[in-house]
Amino acid sequence: MARVDIPPVEAFNQRRVEAGEVIFLEGQPANEAYVILRGEVQVTVNGANGQEVPINRMKAGEMFGEVALLTPNSVRTATTSSVDGCELLVIDKSIFDKHLDTADGLLRFIIDHLCRRIIALTERAREYVP
Repeated sequence: MARVDIPPVEAFNQRRVEAGEVIFLEGQPANEAYVILRGEVQVTVNGANGQEVPINRMKAGEMFGEVALLTPNSVRTATTSSVDGCELLVIDKSIFDKHLDTADGLLRFIIDHLCRRIIALTERAREYVP
């Protein structure tokens, strides 16, 4: 696989998030994606009965928030919060779009397909009632 030319970490803003702090809420407009540098992030959706349904817990090295940047309406599909405090690398939508614009048609098709699959699975998780 070819190496992707990504700017060094120093080229991006960073964000420190306290334990329990919400990073973004489901339904909010999206203008950033994140890479976890340190700590863990909990991902939840609003369930059918109104309570939060946990759907993922991510650790350092994982990315989140990208699905909203890849979809036409650019709206968050879930809520994210810091578990015990975390540091995040912030990828602004303009930088994200600049790199995405260089993707060929087949790659764009694959990305769109994967996003639709992720959104469908998120919707299924919403139906879960513990």
